[in-house]
Amino acid sequence: MDKFITRKNLNSVCRPKSVSNDSNSAINNSDVPTYPDLGKIIPESKHQISDHCKVEILKSKWHQHDFEFPSRSFGTKSRRFQPSWLKDHHWMRYSISTDSVFCAYCFLFGNADSKEKSFLSSPMTDWKNLLSIARRHENLAFHKGCVTAGEEFVRVSEGKGDTVVSMLSSSHKKHTERNRHILKTIIEVLLLCGRQNIPIRGHTEDKSNFIAILSEFAKRDPVLSDHLATRHASRSTYLSPDIQNELINLLGNQVRKNIVDSCRNSKFLGIIADECTDSSTKEQMSLCIRFLDSIDGCLEIREEFVGFKYAESVKGMAVSNIIIGFLAELNLNIQNLRAQCYDGAANMSGKYSGVQARILQVVPEASYVHCKAHSLNLALIHSSKVMCIRNMMSTVQDVAFCFDYSAKRLKAFSDELAENDDVQEQMDRRTKLRTLCETRWSSRADSLFTFRSAFPVVVAALQSLEDAKDEKASQYLAAILRFEFIIALVVAEHVLSSTVALTNYLQKKDIDLLEAVTEAKVVIRRLTDERNDISVWDALYGRATEIAAEHDLQPCVPRRAGRQQHRENHPLNNPSDYWRVSLYLVFLDHLVNEISSRVTKNEERFLISYLLPAKLQDLTADVTDRLYNAYKSDLTSKVEFVDEITRWRIRWNLAGTDTGPNKIIDLLNKTNKDIYPGIFCVLSIFLTMPVSSASSERSFSAMRRVKNYLRTTMGDERMSNLSLLHVQRHMPVDIDAGNTDLILYTGYFEDLFYNVSQAVMERLNDL
Repeated sequence: MDKFITRKNLNSVCRPKSVSNDSNSAINNSDVPTYPDLGKIIPESKHQISDHCKVEILKSKWHQHDFEFPSRSFGTKSRRFQPSWLKDHHWMRYSISTDSVFCAYCFLFGNADSKEKSFLSSPMTDWKNLLSIARRHENLAFHKGCVTAGEEFVRVSEGKGDTVVSMLSSSHKKHTERNRHILKTIIEVLLLCGRQNIPIRGHTEDKSNFIAILSEFAKRDPVLSDHLATRHASRSTYLSPDIQNELINLLGNQVRKNIVDSCRNSKFLGIIADECTDSSTKEQMSLCIRFLDSIDGCLEIREEFVGFKYAESVKGMAVSNIIIGFLAELNLNIQNLRAQCYDGAANMSGKYSGVQARILQVVPEASYVHCKAHSLNLALIHSSKVMCIRNMMSTVQDVAFCFDYSAKRLKAFSDELAENDDVQEQMDRRTKLRTLCETRWSSRADSLFTFRSAFPVVVAALQSLEDAKDEKASQYLAAILRFEFIIALVVAEHVLSSTVALTNYLQKKDIDLLEAVTEAKVVIRRLTDERNDISVWDALYGRATEIAAEHDLQPCVPRRAGRQQHRENHPLNNPSDYWRVSLYLVFLDHLVNEISSRVTKNEERFLISYLLPAKLQDLTADVTDRLYNAYKSDLTSKVEFVDEITRWRIRWNLAGTDTGPNKIIDLLNKTNKDIYPGIFCVLSIFLTMPVSSASSERSFSAMRRVKNYLRTTMGDERMSNLSLLHVQRHMPVDIDAGNTDLILYTGYFEDLFYNVSQAVMERLNDL
């Protein structure tokens, strides 16, 4: 028998010359079927049948009834195939060579491994039970599927419908669009939850905020509604916690990529790092980067948080390895690092084994900047060690806690405050005392202001509590009704209020070190002028005596002793002179010295200020040499730099030094990079030097909001990405971008359908 059947040898298969039977009768060719004889085809080789032969088998009908079918013995009776069976069952095909019938559809499109063998690989010859077997075969899902496949095959072959490939492609496109629509909505909900810090998971997944928000979206989205309705029966829903983590990771990576891409466009960068313990008592390190970015044609300073990293150890070597590894993950060249800013902790600022020292070993140009906000805070801490100031703040804290953590005492305070309109006006809508911040000492000015303004209310509330037999109230009342406490309260509140504006200014992202030092010098100058202005002290002393007089207290001085080591013992009898010398001047002098030594401490890189047009007359040859040495690793040669300085001086002399910019960032934007490459370089490096580590501190505030006491089991990567989305909530995320990983993530849905489609196409090819 021919292995491959084509139109050329179709007749040899379809129309045999003769067939032997019981009577050995000859068969006329005109009486044989017009379709190929299926009995002569091996089932394993049916995939070699041409499309034309398949159409012949499926469409040709044998209506010739003059053929004498052979008879068979079934017990005592002889039976033979009946021609009417072919009319009643259109799928039947009679084989003359085997005297049997086949199912044309199952034979051509059925699977040889199928459990159903009748009419397929096993030809039917049981004429006695043929009708019952045929009826059972017609009701099989396997048979119905093969009939559908055969009819579609004939329809496509005759050009009356799309091809299978086209249909699969169209269906695949529809499924892709549907899945992308569903996934896009899921991503939008996750992005909303991340930006607004909405907890995603709940006690059960069905009652989570994530499902609740999706359900609200589904009310106006039939596609999403259908997807959610079948989520318990479907295997691919993209709603599980694992998928949530992957999508949150992709969202965080895209936000991080936007920041890093902008940073790569700038040649130099600075880093800000700090560590803090989260709600699950794990040490987390925050990393921020500072760089210059071109926005609308102008260079601007950017400080951006890029994520948290779990720190197994907070030793200098471990933290430095985390920072170096983090920069490598971000594909940022560490050799472009020009500044590093940390707090003053020994593990960070250590001269030999601290993080800054280890980073300097890798990048010698990455100079260390001690956070100016921390430096100012340390200055306030050390200057507040004056005994009167220290005792006063301790008392204020105790009294504030007394009213803040007791409902009974707070009610007494509120009742007294409601009856005093003057105090309400002075407190500016505050309804309770402010406790002193343990870390930010400059913020204590607000607490001291509130306490001083509400002093009459505090005294009245404590007196009412004392009458109610509150033992603590008697102690607190005795502590605050002293002139020593009142004068210390007035002086400390006034002096600390002078540093509040500077503290807030040092936390800004877009300032440079030169501006920070300039504003610190302004505070020093103000405090120095007030020290020399006796009228300032007279006003403070007068305010203290007024408060004391309201409570029948007289100004006084402590008892003097011949030998005194633990407090001031000045031989002054006038209370005003005594408290001015022993309290006011000591506090001011100590604070001025601390700010001068910690905040305004200059480095060689600060010589950049001489490039400002207003200070060019002071730019001597010696200053030029020192400026070159501070930045020489990034400059070409000293001769070229000196030549640039000469041309730079002439340029601003011609333009007028009085009209030149006063800020480094404005000066950089007016510097031609091609004409003054060296000056442009040093200005860029100086602007990448962070002023404070406030950006990292702000990220810790976000971390406490994201990973609160109800979400302590959150993973480190999930917490880092959610914090990033929350901190950078104003940064756009383009879900529809053609190159984004978020859309490519739909690959599971699409590949699943594509694999099924490929399997169908391969199966059709096998047939």
